[in-house]
Amino acid sequence: MRRPNSKLAFLALLLFVTAVYPSSHELEPLAADRQTKWASKTIRISISSSLTSTAPGIKPGSDVAGAIRRALDSWATAANISLITLSSNQQSISPTSGGDGISLITIAPTPENLAAFTEGNNTARTRLFFDAETGLITEADIVINPFPYSSDGNPLQFSTDGTRGTYDLESTLAHEIGHLLGLGHSSVIGSTMQASQGLNGTYGLTAITERSLSDVDRVAIQDAYGPCTSLGSVDGRIQNSVDGRLLPVNVAHVWLEDSSSGRVVGSVRTDSTGAFRIGCLPPATYRAMVEYLDGLADPLALTGAAAFKLGIGGRAFRSVEINSQLQIVSEKSTTLNFVLVPPQNSKPLLNPRLVGTNGELSTVPVPANSDTKLIVYVSGEGLDQIPGNGLSISSPLITVDASSLTLQRFANSPPIISFEVTLGANVPPGDYSIRLQSNSGEVAFLPGGITIGS
Repeated sequence: MRRPNSKLAFLALLLFVTAVYPSSHELEPLAADRQTKWASKTIRISISSSLTSTAPGIKPGSDVAGAIRRALDSWATAANISLITLSSNQQSISPTSGGDGISLITIAPTPENLAAFTEGNNTARTRLFFDAETGLITEADIVINPFPYSSDGNPLQFSTDGTRGTYDLESTLAHEIGHLLGLGHSSVIGSTMQASQGLNGTYGLTAITERSLSDVDRVAIQDAYGPCTSLGSVDGRIQNSVDGRLLPVNVAHVWLEDSSSGRVVGSVRTDSTGAFRIGCLPPATYRAMVEYLDGLADPLALTGAAAFKLGIGGRAFRSVEINSQLQIVSEKSTTLNFVLVPPQNSKPLLNPRLVGTNGELSTVPVPANSDTKLIVYVSGEGLDQIPGNGLSISSPLITVDASSLTLQRFANSPPIISFEVTLGANVPPGDYSIRLQSNSGEVAFLPGGITIGS
């Protein structure tokens, strides 16, 4: 499922657009060590006739068939699977009470489809049917919102040509097909599987970066469907030291960045025991980080799991680099355990929430090109305590002008900072993290906050 992005525009006036946090249609809880996936590497998907006829939610003249084909092809290539499309007169997704054996993509305004959007203004929803014991998917239906609307209730549309004020249909489909294949939401902002979707025109640009799968998306889907020949993995456990006891840290975000380029390559959230695993990683040296996730975890983040509150006893923890020279070796698993001790397990004061450029802040990544400069904005609690030399980007090929740091304050708003970023001519495509360090030494990240297209 996708939710509209949080967006804050500021020139002379601040405008907040509230994000909606929808519930999921998960079925019975799935064991933590189970991967939700299809048993077969040949999956048949029916395309409803509602997508081949005129739909009020899609801008006339849009290349709907092309958007579906390209989105499917991206995942099929990454997962080494075959996604076969069939035409269907079926209009409605299956009810939660049970599937009909047809995996459907539809936009028809039927009662069953519309009921999927009663709990939030999402651009689309995916309904999975799977065996709770094995994790094997038997059916997956995607319904695109027949009547998308803005936060103030104005009707919106999907398009494929980047029309300002519309949602990019291919990006919506790419995200939902990831769910159809068994993936949950990603905590990397630049990932196709991150939970928010921006309108075309966010930052004054087209919102098409999520058409292309990120390294994080490709690693996750290849780990699910294989093969992982000549690749490695990392597994471990994140624990919190509390009053002399080691307690698991549930749903913490662990991610890896390639040490040479800085690209975000792998990402996962810990389970209820604090355990995590990232497989199908190219052999290389990585930096490993862990961060807290503010609020309730998305139920889709851990397949089949209920939402858990983060931290121990309601206490969150501070973000921290847990290994700066993590060696991933071909055909082997590397163990990485970490215990949060003071000050990491104390309440965080830095909390970057929004990122942006061109005078806007949002929950979607900042698109950028190599060999260019741009002004980046970040908003959140505690950012007024960050000096110019406390700003950096994960890549050695991307630099921050410390002297450009500017603090902006608005009534009833967390601090907003801006700074100039220079991207080198040879920065490879990928997602890059923004690192912020306060005067006290506390560190926080925006993983994949800047994305560079190919």
